[in-house]
Amino acid sequence: MTRIAIFDSQITGISGDMILSSLIDAGANKNKVINAINACQDFLKGSKITATSFLKTTLNGISATIFQFEYKDALRNRKGIDMYRSLASCCNAVDLEQRSKTFVLESMKTLIEAEAAVHGEEFGSVRLHEASSVDTFADLIGCATALQDLRLFGSRIFSTKIAIGSGTLSFSHGIVPNPSNAILEIFKNRPFTLVGGQGHGELTTPTGAAMLVNLTSESINHYPDFTPERTGYGAGRQKFDHVANILRLVIGKSSLFNETNTDNVFVIETNVDDISGEIVGNLIEELVQLKLKDVTVIPVLSKKNRPAYLIRVISDHTQLSSVLDTLFKESGTGGIRVHEMQRYVIPRSGITISLDIQGSHFKVRAKITKDSTGKIITTKPEFEDVKVIASSIGIPLKTAMELANAAITQKVKRDWN
Repeated sequence: MTRIAIFDSQITGISGDMILSSLIDAGANKNKVINAINACQDFLKGSKITATSFLKTTLNGISATIFQFEYKDALRNRKGIDMYRSLASCCNAVDLEQRSKTFVLESMKTLIEAEAAVHGEEFGSVRLHEASSVDTFADLIGCATALQDLRLFGSRIFSTKIAIGSGTLSFSHGIVPNPSNAILEIFKNRPFTLVGGQGHGELTTPTGAAMLVNLTSESINHYPDFTPERTGYGAGRQKFDHVANILRLVIGKSSLFNETNTDNVFVIETNVDDISGEIVGNLIEELVQLKLKDVTVIPVLSKKNRPAYLIRVISDHTQLSSVLDTLFKESGTGGIRVHEMQRYVIPRSGITISLDIQGSHFKVRAKITKDSTGKIITTKPEFEDVKVIASSIGIPLKTAMELANAAITQKVKRDWN
């Protein structure tokens, strides 16, 4: 069974203090986290922490934990690079494992990069305003300490869709639409789905977003099959009449991930019945150039008994628009079906082997799949490399494939088991 954790932010979003509170509510050592947070003031000149506590509260009938944090700060803004360096020193002073330190610094780096992109400045020169105080350190160091205490860095971590709110928000540079520019930069080109949610105003903060994208690589549309073991409810500071402003954390175990990884893909389909084989062949070539996960063309019988083709493509979110454009342009179809699905794949890796055949030397790439124990399940040479062998020395493709498979099997037994 694989340990998993799910941050559910689809209703009222996610922030640094809500992540931290949910981890405490799920059982992280409160005193250990508070000690780590209080150490932060020693690494940010001009900052003084005056109160740190986690209190039980009730929001709309749901028991949750809220983070109470008070501090004084002599500065209103700081250079991002100075914040990063101070945070690195803080990480070395508190009891954090290396992967915890990496999480903290990568999250800070994500924040700085987003602000630099928004303001058109270099990483080393951009100044932070809202994220420039010791409360940012408290969120990052506190969450890393709590995640480490709950042993979640070794778990599979998921996120639901992220609620961002609505309306406008005010910050150091004035009034801007919600979500803020920094939020858009943090999630730009990442497979996360942003939704409005159930609250007005800013529901997801840059610090919360930066931590989330460094904990998990994508958002999911539904919970995987799992057995829940712990829950944690982190309360936010805003109050809503109709919904509890709470981030829910669920920790459990799942058998789905023992031998598989998951990702979200788009299955794109269309039926065409007035297209020649030559055009279908050209369409396949155009789609293959997009480096998709799969392209399939299936002969079918359509309405009125007309011969037709079912064209099916599997793509990630980055290529969806290109696939749609290519299908409409090259196939002449009038409609395309798009389904977002969760895909399970077994872990795989690639190797390149040297192969000597009839006095000629070749390099052959191969894919290797393994189960959760590391045992080899399959090995498969790259077809195009085997074709080169067959044509170069004038042997049947079947013979070249057998020779390549034998060499791969021998190398795997020697080097991988």
